[in-house]
Amino acid sequence: MSFQFSADLNTDKIFLINHKNLEGRLDAEYYQPSHYRDINLLVNSPYPLDKLDNVCTRIVDGPFGSAIKAEDYVEEGIPFIRVADITHGEGTIKTDNLIFISNEAHQKISRSKIVPGDVVIAKTGATMGAASVVPESIVEANIRGDLGALTVIEKICSPQYLITYINTEIGQRLFWRLDSGGTRGRVVIGNLKKYPILIPPKEIQAEIVTRMGAAYEGKNQKETEAQRLLDSIDAYLLDELGIQLPEAKENTVEKQVFILQFKELQSRLDPFFYKKEFKVIEMNISKSPWKVVSLEEIFQINRGGSPRPINNYFTDEEDGINWIKIGDTKNDDKYIYQTKQKIKPEGAKHSRKVSEGDFILSNSMSFGRPYIMKISGYIHDGWLLFKPKTTNINKDYLHSILSSQLIYKLFKKSTLGGVVDNLNIDLVKKVKIPLPSLNKQNEIANHITTIRNQAKQLQQQAKTELAQAKQEVEQLILGE
Repeated sequence: MSFQFSADLNTDKIFLINHKNLEGRLDAEYYQPSHYRDINLLVNSPYPLDKLDNVCTRIVDGPFGSAIKAEDYVEEGIPFIRVADITHGEGTIKTDNLIFISNEAHQKISRSKIVPGDVVIAKTGATMGAASVVPESIVEANIRGDLGALTVIEKICSPQYLITYINTEIGQRLFWRLDSGGTRGRVVIGNLKKYPILIPPKEIQAEIVTRMGAAYEGKNQKETEAQRLLDSIDAYLLDELGIQLPEAKENTVEKQVFILQFKELQSRLDPFFYKKEFKVIEMNISKSPWKVVSLEEIFQINRGGSPRPINNYFTDEEDGINWIKIGDTKNDDKYIYQTKQKIKPEGAKHSRKVSEGDFILSNSMSFGRPYIMKISGYIHDGWLLFKPKTTNINKDYLHSILSSQLIYKLFKKSTLGGVVDNLNIDLVKKVKIPLPSLNKQNEIANHITTIRNQAKQLQQQAKTELAQAKQEVEQLILGE
């Protein structure tokens, strides 16, 4: 007996599965056809296919609930590994920001202790599937409940090969298939034990590990060089503008205490606002050989606005209007080209419009980051709108000076204080910047654009070469 889909059904989303292929689960996502393509690749490999449970002597998760209490955390003790300590792909545990628990707490949860050579893997959340090998520098540690710990039988499979396998594209797809479902991804230990793994000969495993290690080393070198170029922009800009930043002072009581005359008080009484560092920066800007202007002289500055409750105004309809969020940007972005969400026209009435060519500046949390609009849309009150008052200014120069550490420090002075830093729009308007001649602006902007392009090219090369290496390693794993 044969069965055919109706012509109006989307066969990319609707599929049939034989009853004999059911594995104790009934959710459709688990049986996506792409999974069987992956399984067929594994089955057709010349190498043995096994379950993770058979290549490990131990697969456990960390403690949940109240097993570790606030008083168990200490300044020095046993490292307590978190998801944040695992690097996705490179297979290393970051040791520069570890937290610690007491030895007594460690002994209470000794079943999940880890030692050098063990593998830890994130089994919940957005980084699910990130895996690392415990380095020799961590003599003994323990893990949180959102991690799993694996002790590999090394005569079968090296720990380094295991994390390389897991971090390939096919390895990640197979791992995420084990997700138990829910709003936050989660792989339970019982499912993790069923994870399918190919076991090439040890010499092939070693070659795979070496190739992937070299690929990540090359990626890191290019990204380091790209960051060095980006970091050089501030020094170049200050040199061209004839401005020096004050030297960092020791963070001692003697260096941080200062006296302020009563006549110097403005509208605020908090000491932070009157730090000598800010005073020196403002004085050095005023001594620039170029014209100095306040931001309100060259921009019309306004705060964004939000219709509330905002969730009532999101839409997927064609008449939806771009809704610009911090999540639409990255730290090193310069422009905003698109948004992930749109709002209804009636919601836009309660917000603030931005047009192509306008600047917007993040106003809270990660405040002080400027972006140039390449689209029109509306902004919430976490943004400030900087609308240029004249076209006789190089926008790339303006972006460079606004994103410099020099001006960021003055934005920092302009925060309102409190748990979350928010910019005081009236103080932002008074921030002064050097404004060279248009020819000089063009020269500075062109040089900085060249540096940014060189950095971006290195970053793209790093991505491309890593992706190619992953593809080659995956072919090695599959025996192709």
